[in-house]
Amino acid sequence: MSLPRTRLDKAESLSSNVWVLDARESHHLMHVRRCRIGDEIEGLLEGRKLLLVIEGYKDGRVIAREIDKLPLSEMKIRTTLLVALVKSSAFEDMLGHVTELGVTEIIPLLAERCIVKLKGDTKRKKARWERIIDEATKVSGISSHPILHEPLRISDLKAEKLPPLRLFGALTDDAKPLGQIRVDGERDVAFAVGPEGDWTEEEMSLFLKADFIPVSLGPNILRTNTAAVAGLSYIILSAEGVSSCDP
Repeated sequence: MSLPRTRLDKAESLSSNVWVLDARESHHLMHVRRCRIGDEIEGLLEGRKLLLVIEGYKDGRVIAREIDKLPLSEMKIRTTLLVALVKSSAFEDMLGHVTELGVTEIIPLLAERCIVKLKGDTKRKKARWERIIDEATKVSGISSHPILHEPLRISDLKAEKLPPLRLFGALTDDAKPLGQIRVDGERDVAFAVGPEGDWTEEEMSLFLKADFIPVSLGPNILRTNTAAVAGLSYIILSAEGVSSCDP
């Protein structure tokens, strides 16, 4: 059974090896995971994974001491997922799954055929997305938090800032099966998934001008969140050298 995990991004460092966790993480450990003084936990920080022991409490916050460093499992490639906004429950579910897979960056896209339209203050919505990503990193023991960008229109993408291998899901006749695209640990990958109404002709033209390759995920039409998880799974497993036949 794995140890309870906590993120240390907002923790206070009392010394080189003593941490005071923030109120949210402390509440989760004490009241959800039922941790007590003397229990060991994993602490996740950007590029670091620590073994901690709970030593006490301060104003309802957990005090933990670092007792060891734990090995990191690093992905061979960096993956950028560009994904059209869909309804909240599906989008949030997708965020958690792609984080668990090990995505590096997530760029929400404001495609023309998106049913969801962002209105008013988006800070609260993005803060919720960040919390969902945080929880997913704890589930998977991922130390590095994926970068979540502000939603963008496709016309505002900067191709020079994207990975060299660029793919976008398309329902066109010229789309290559994703399995025919050579994905290895040598090239970082960007993968774009459109809304359930698909891309417009203009949007596909913008992708092609930015050297994206149209790819197909099979004969069936997939929902946006399903396509994002399925495509990213193939890309990451291929780069890691894992095939569907591996034990």
